[in-house]
Amino acid sequence: MEIQSKIRIKDIAERAGVSVGTVDRVIHGRTNVSKLSYEKVQKVLEEINYVPNHYASALASNKTYYFAAILPMHEADSYWARVEMGLRDGVSRFSDFKIAFKIFHYDPFNDESFVEEYRALLATNPFAVIIAPIFQQRIMTEFVGALEAESIPYSLIDSNWPEFNPVTFYGQDSKRSGEFSARIMMLASGGVAQRIFIFKILGEGRVASRQQLNRERGFRQYLADNCPKCEIVDVNLYAYDKQGMREIMREAFAENPDVRLGVSFNSSIHLIGDFLRTEMPEHPHVTLLGYDMLEANVRCVKQGFVDFLIAQHPHKQGLNCFRSMFNTCVLHSKPTRDHYVSIELLTKENIDYYED
Repeated sequence: MEIQSKIRIKDIAERAGVSVGTVDRVIHGRTNVSKLSYEKVQKVLEEINYVPNHYASALASNKTYYFAAILPMHEADSYWARVEMGLRDGVSRFSDFKIAFKIFHYDPFNDESFVEEYRALLATNPFAVIIAPIFQQRIMTEFVGALEAESIPYSLIDSNWPEFNPVTFYGQDSKRSGEFSARIMMLASGGVAQRIFIFKILGEGRVASRQQLNRERGFRQYLADNCPKCEIVDVNLYAYDKQGMREIMREAFAENPDVRLGVSFNSSIHLIGDFLRTEMPEHPHVTLLGYDMLEANVRCVKQGFVDFLIAQHPHKQGLNCFRSMFNTCVLHSKPTRDHYVSIELLTKENIDYYED
């Protein structure tokens, strides 16, 4: 077998006894090539151990690659806004190519919203799709099945589903993250905590994502294994009802004045910190742990009303997820299934040095 060394298409054509145009069509997977000519070219390519330059081929094709993403609706200062920014920055990294990119947004507490948006997405005939999964497995299975039926590659971001076969996943190991948060809270209490709040934001009777559910499972399992006498006090707050949230928090703190620890597995720990700061300033300090570098969360940490944040690097998740999808689907790189981002603990002392 010969070793490829700066061989030209013209050289391949001469050895195969075909035209330069025929070689170009075979290499780039185009049509209008006879079976005999195709076999002649392939034989020469095998003899010279030809390795295609997928980057140059993709550029030469002048094709528009249409990527779509489906994400939860979000506010400007939110975890998902940073994921979206990362995805768009990923698109800009491949500005040499013709890329179309569209994001579809769904209400994470409304199953029908997700169904409506994924059907709208499919109707646009995307080249590849990035999914922030909804909570319900049945609906996710339907969506993934529709993608696979059309041979549309997809990746997952934020929430991993081992039962599916995406090109790649980017996000935290949610169960490990929950275990880590439990360990931090036990260390903060000196290992003698008797009771702890879990604050949850619910809609339609459930949390917004499987990621949050798995964090809670890891948290509960760690306590069961290492601090079995510690009692968990669930505080269920309801999305879109801020006044109701305050009333529920007031009742929870009044009925459980001995609880000095609280955790939230979403981005809303600032709601609890701000409530204690503004409405119960005389209440003994409650050590609070939450997720994500929202401006309101960071402010609460610096003011001392939230003690710990776990960062998830959402911008890097978005950027690297798109880059991995493009490299795999366009440049034919070999993908790695799971990419777990670090579980990074931030406090008042180190929060200014965090980089996403």
